[in-house]
Amino acid sequence: MRKNKKRKKRLRAVLVLLIILFILAGLGGMLYVSHRDKVEKEQRREAALAALDSIPEVTATPAATATLVPTATPTPSLTPVPTILPAFEPENYQGIWYSEDGLTTIDIYDISLKSVSFTYKRVNGKDPSMTAEADVTAEVAGNATQFRFKDSEGNKAKGEFVFDKSGELYVKVKTYERGDGSLTYPKTESIMTRQESSLEVSENSEEDASYNESNENSYEQESYSESSEDSSDENTEEYEIPYGEEETYYTE
Repeated sequence: MRKNKKRKKRLRAVLVLLIILFILAGLGGMLYVSHRDKVEKEQRREAALAALDSIPEVTATPAATATLVPTATPTPSLTPVPTILPAFEPENYQGIWYSEDGLTTIDIYDISLKSVSFTYKRVNGKDPSMTAEADVTAEVAGNATQFRFKDSEGNKAKGEFVFDKSGELYVKVKTYERGDGSLTYPKTESIMTRQESSLEVSENSEEDASYNESNENSYEQESYSESSEDSSDENTEEYEIPYGEEETYYTE
């Protein structure tokens, strides 16, 4: 009898140990899968941001004057014409997109292989009731677009979209001139998502009521270092369009 009791106790101890090991193994597997997914997502994000940085910024060039030259009448040919595949499917990008931090909302309400029209909305990270909004129309070149706009707070910003063939939308927007008294301004660098994220409210947000001159100077150093280009834009009054009207920035 004593031997049987000892044997039962040993079996129970072994069973409890096996259960504990099984639970630990399951938790370890879950943690590994979660860590692997985070690493893959970060790698995709870094690759997308690298693709955004590699896009050259185009500048407008004067169009050449066409000269009429007599040409011979072409002879019809039986040579087949190659079919050019589109760079991306515009209908896949129409609708509302959200940034990863939940502070930026982009509504693409009209898009084609030639142009895109959208609304941009940025929420203050300290006070969600404060927003900066703009309505933008820009030309599409290949699978990307570059644009400039002036938002409802008087901020001047520039940015770019990349319409990836996989269906992902990469967005990079920066403010290069703050509006007078503006506490909310465009600032987005993210792989956009269709699912609305919860707002990441930061107590140390740069967009708050205690914003002062020293913070503004440090921000301006991080903004685009294109003082000569910005001054030329102001001289031509490119941004003298009141809020509510669309602005078009053509890429050539």
